Amino acid sequence: MKRQRGFVGVLFSVALASVASACGGGSGGSCGKVQPCGGDVVGNYNISGACFNSAAINMDIMVDCPGASVNYSNVHVTGTGSFNADLTYSISETVSATLSENIPVSCLSEGGLTITCAQLDQLLQQSLAMDPTSGVQSAHCSGSSSCSCMFVLNQMNISETGTYTTSGTTFTTTSSTGAVSASQYCVKGSELHVIDVDMTMPMAAIQADIVFTKR
Repeated sequence: MKRQRGFVGVLFSVALASVASACGGGSGGSCGKVQPCGGDVVGNYNISGACFNSAAINMDIMVDCPGASVNYSNVHVTGTGSFNADLTYSISETVSATLSENIPVSCLSEGGLTITCAQLDQLLQQSLAMDPTSGVQSAHCSGSSSCSCMFVLNQMNISETGTYTTSGTTFTTTSSTGAVSASQYCVKGSELHVIDVDMTMPMAAIQADIVFTKR
């Protein structure tokens, strides 16, 4: 059952990655529709929404399981952010989400042995019991052919401080722990869009957009 246990790990990793790969919040119609444009980021903001390209996550999981898919619901991203004139920043956000995954039976077979959805559910429960810090609050699978799995993720509270720089349309943060993150950005009216763009596509595609609205 080595592959099935490995696949459970894939399920959990996709579930956790999907916190940052779904749509939610109250950002209105602008989320995911603003191209990088640069601008002056200085100000105090509320996080009004976040939206990400779910197709990218589905492509990732299909590498391990062709035909699998992920759907999102009850995704909420809230919080505040401050980007100061002295190039320091602070962000505090809360993220919660529920998501479902559809898993075709072809992904649950190896060497002529196929596990059932009920057996996959048991493996998920065992994994949760073995690692209660996984970030997944609950996970269940059901079905008679393809499996429908539902994940409820633990609420994540994230606080971060550090320094930032801007250059053209590139926004780079260096946290107090030394973690460096570079994104594209656009200041449009009262909104700051921090955008991840997939430059490998023939046309640059927006993969993620976190929307800050100036207070």
